[in-house]
Amino acid sequence: LATARRHGLVQAATLAEWAAARVDLGRGRPLDAADRLGLLVLPGPRRGHFAVWRLAVPCFVEAAVLAGRHQDARTVLEDFAEWAAFGADPQAGAQLARCHALLAPPDRADGLYRRALALHDDTAGAAGGGDFERARTALLYGKWLRRRRRPREARDRLGTALAGFDRCGAGVWAQQTRGELRALGAASHGTDAGALTRLTPQQLRIARYVAQGATNREVALSLAVSTRTVDYHLRKVFAVLGVRSRVELARMVEQAEKAAAQP
Repeated sequence: LATARRHGLVQAATLAEWAAARVDLGRGRPLDAADRLGLLVLPGPRRGHFAVWRLAVPCFVEAAVLAGRHQDARTVLEDFAEWAAFGADPQAGAQLARCHALLAPPDRADGLYRRALALHDDTAGAAGGGDFERARTALLYGKWLRRRRRPREARDRLGTALAGFDRCGAGVWAQQTRGELRALGAASHGTDAGALTRLTPQQLRIARYVAQGATNREVALSLAVSTRTVDYHLRKVFAVLGVRSRVELARMVEQAEKAAAQP
């Protein structure tokens, strides 16, 4: 990004911003992702090149919804729907259904997530990151099902998402999915060893988000809970682990995950 800006390479800089925003989203920082992508996709003089804009819209909608910016998310969908109807991108139809599901009321979201997964399956043999995008949809659907207290269905969708991310080598997204499975009480690969095993599944998820640099508000948005709930659990985490700062917590999480990764 620094090199592109220094040499005035606008399209390369836009791609780099999109990539950085995907990292933010994968690590549970939707506010940062929405801020980055908003400049690229929302109407205005700084809107990115069309070739990159169409790639960034699905990520922006997801980040904006998690950040509570629903109207911004709706603003970009009309143009994206026209692009999806054009048929040039085999993933666009499924991504559009996923975006609508994120914005839909509960009585419609279920069907939209199912439609998105079906569209992914219809284009399974096409180029363009189909496995990764399907896993992204399955993860969001699994999160939605977990919040609706449908654990068996949520576990199935999250297991599918985890397999897809592992197959793609998308480690950050796989880690996020494992956190969702742990919140359901499901056993998964990469279980933490040592001190972190004393945490409840929800405390463990919050500890991981905080260790990655997320604020309490960002954690609350990612987990669909209140900031007060995050504050409460984080105090419990500090007490159980005997740490006094977020820096100490991050160090302990890193050490525990390294230990867990050892054969």
